Amino acid sequence: MAPDDIFELYGEIKDDLKFITSSDIRAKIIISLKEGPKKLGDLKDEVHMRSSSILHSMSQLESKNLIIREFQSYSLSQTGEMTATIIINMVNSFSLIKTNEDFWLNHKINEIPESLMDEIDYLGDFKVINSSISDSPEQSPFKELLLNSKVIKGIISPLIIYDEFEVVNKKEDVHIILANNALNDIIEGLNSQKNTIITENIKLWKINDDLKLVLIVTDNFMLLNLPKVQENDSISYLISETEKSIEWGNKLFNYYLSQAEELNI
Repeated sequence: MAPDDIFELYGEIKDDLKFITSSDIRAKIIISLKEGPKKLGDLKDEVHMRSSSILHSMSQLESKNLIIREFQSYSLSQTGEMTATIIINMVNSFSLIKTNEDFWLNHKINEIPESLMDEIDYLGDFKVINSSISDSPEQSPFKELLLNSKVIKGIISPLIIYDEFEVVNKKEDVHIILANNALNDIIEGLNSQKNTIITENIKLWKINDDLKLVLIVTDNFMLLNLPKVQENDSISYLISETEKSIEWGNKLFNYYLSQAEELNI
């Protein structure tokens, strides 16, 4: 959507946005009620505000058709439910950026499609592991995780060499996308070790893009490496084991798989 269109939409909703975000009490009430209907006493315990302040904010939210009062209980309206979801996603996304600001500032995000940037909050609870390019395969930050995985999908760039194939060759289901800028070197290496590395369970795909990101997504974890803004001799891996992050990783893999073709070597 063009900036002018966004500006126009923003002009239409900025007062509603300010209504929610400018008040801690109103935002906390909406977030709290996302769990289900609650009484005033329950809200007071969670929001940690005086009953009079909560009631005043409840009246404001009710006037905006965001909450419904039934006897002594309060709940979100249908539009309130949608608003709560948006607020929670926004809080999670900003927290993701702020908590790991150094990682995001030092890595390029242009190879993540816009549709998945909209779901960046799925990557919550990840950890960043730093390693050196000169580290031996035994020092791989994710080799042990691979050993405990059954289904493995990956996008490989020049940063990943052949050692990981030794780990995955006995797995049940493996799909690897080879980026164009890594294709020749990796195929040459695989061909030279074909009898010991490539097994029938491994399906290889090639994509013409010169991708620099590295993705590994399995049944129990997701790993992402993004190209650095300034190259140096260290590598930072984002690793998460949550269901949401694995779902996000699968979507990223499928996005590039739709542009790839199967490779037979």
